Amino acid sequence: MTAKRAATPALTEDAAPAAGAEAQPWHLAASDAERVVAEFEHALICLCEAFGRYNMQGLAGVSDEASFSGQDNMVLHIIQTLDRPKSLSDISRFMNRDDLANIQYSVRKLQKAGLIEKASDRSARGTTYRTTDTGRAVVTDFVARRRELVLAPAEEMEQLREQLRGATKVMSHFIGLYDQAARVLTTRS
Repeated sequence: MTAKRAATPALTEDAAPAAGAEAQPWHLAASDAERVVAEFEHALICLCEAFGRYNMQGLAGVSDEASFSGQDNMVLHIIQTLDRPKSLSDISRFMNRDDLANIQYSVRKLQKAGLIEKASDRSARGTTYRTTDTGRAVVTDFVARRRELVLAPAEEMEQLREQLRGATKVMSHFIGLYDQAARVLTTRS
């Protein structure tokens, strides 16, 4: 007996079922509206994973350190943002994360590698961190590669800026929906 192939979301309009053919059932989508949201969520999962791999490989490529994760690169860039020291709570807020232990692990790795350092223990926000000269050089190299490998090819796509603005608005709405749903779920048994 052969196993029935699991239904997966269509990633493009081209992948929609042929005229007269019904879409495969999917446990997350009982209606067309639910299917659209489920396909969006699947695309977000894939985007998140691709972005994480890109950040991991990007930092490894400019720092000659293969043990960095995508999160480590994001933390480094957040600390560099506005060239102003950041606390752990600043970093977690920027990333919309509440798992401080994982962020602390990234901070320790970046400190050990000499890319960031403690800026102050006396701030009202607690310990803050800033990039070192080496860290700023790594960020500069990463930004140059990003321009070459991501932004330059994207510039060639017509209407991309408007599409990105629209996608950012949609994602911001969904961040609010998911955060609210998470708050509600924590209060239900």
